Amino acid sequence: MLVGLGESDRDLVEIFYDLKDREIFAYLFCFNPEPDSRMGGWLKSNITRWRTIQLVKTLIEEYNIDKDQIALDSTGAIVKLKCPESLITEVVEKGVAFMTNGCPGESGEPGCTRPYGSYRPAEPYRDYPFLPEGPDLMEIRNQLQLSVLLQD
Repeated sequence: MLVGLGESDRDLVEIFYDLKDREIFAYLFCFNPEPDSRMGGWLKSNITRWRTIQLVKTLIEEYNIDKDQIALDSTGAIVKLKCPESLITEVVEKGVAFMTNGCPGESGEPGCTRPYGSYRPAEPYRDYPFLPEGPDLMEIRNQLQLSVLLQD
């Protein structure tokens, strides 16, 4: 699935593993086409894909999942995660994977929480500028479509 700047999920997964091997942190910012710009007509990835990428990045960086736990289709799109459901639930419930994660603050917390950098005010959060809780976590679970990602 190619959208945004043209990268596939496979490309991103490979980048996450390469950066981890080099002990380099990856920071995600969702492509947000600005109207009237040269890229104004480009597509933004759908929210399910974006949430999946956020989840997989965290599973790779923080939980050391193996590449074979990420099933990709012939186009390079993530179609299934072969991880324990309890692990996925833990990552989602913590909420940190879905926050803005660049520019670390003094204690390692997100330091640049720029709302509306990756989405418009009327759109769902792409990266939360705060720790998502309650209704936000419910929305994230719905956006992830976990029943599809964890199917047998």
